[in-house]
Amino acid sequence: MVIIFDLDGTISDPLIGVAKSINYALAKLGVAPKNQEDLAIYIGPPLHESFAQLLGKDDADQVQAAIAFFRERYIQVGYRENTIYPGITEMLQRLASSRQTLYIATNKKTSIAKSVADYFQITPYFKDILGCGLKRQKIELLNVIKSREASNHGVMIGDRSYDMRAGNLANFYCIGVSWGYGSRKELLESGADLICDTPESLKNFLSLKLKHSIENDRA
Repeated sequence: MVIIFDLDGTISDPLIGVAKSINYALAKLGVAPKNQEDLAIYIGPPLHESFAQLLGKDDADQVQAAIAFFRERYIQVGYRENTIYPGITEMLQRLASSRQTLYIATNKKTSIAKSVADYFQITPYFKDILGCGLKRQKIELLNVIKSREASNHGVMIGDRSYDMRAGNLANFYCIGVSWGYGSRKELLESGADLICDTPESLKNFLSLKLKHSIENDRA
C-alpha cells in the first residue's frame, strides 16, 4: 500500500518556528509582527498565498522578498522549533516494518522538508520526501508518486483542505487528521473519507485497511 503523509500539522507541529520566521520576514519589510496564535492559519497553505495575505497586497516582488527572509531564518533555526506529535514515530515504525511504501508530500521546499525529517530521525521510514516549493502544487507530487509506483491506489493523510483536494484529484483514499490545523468542517468539505483524532486511531485504521487489502489479494 502506498501511504502519503503531509508534514506540517500531520507529522509535526511547526507553529513556533513558522510564526517566528513569518514575523522575522515581516520585520525585515517594516511590517508589524503578528501574535503567534493568529499565524496558525498559515500552516499548510503555500508561502506565496500566505505572504500575499499578510502583506495585504499581491505584489510579486514584496512576496518573493518575504519568502526569502522567511527561509533565511527557517533554514537556519526555524525548522528545529518544531515538535513531532506523540505516537507518530511509533506509527511510522510499524508501517515501515510491515513493508508499506511511505512518502511525504508537502507544500514545503523539498530540502527544508528533508531537514525536518532528518531532525526527527524519521527519514529512513520514507521511500522519498517530495516538496512543492514555489513551483508545484501538491497534486503534481501525488502524480509523480503514482507514476513511480505504477499504481492508482493510495492513501493521502493530512490536516488541511489542500491535502484532501489533492488526494481526491489523485483518486486516493483521503484521511484527515484532527490534531493539526484544519477543522473537521474544512476536512469534510474538502473531501475527507475519514477523520482520525489520534495517531493511534490512524495506525489502527491503516492496519485494518492493509489487512483487508491483503485478504482481497489472496481471495
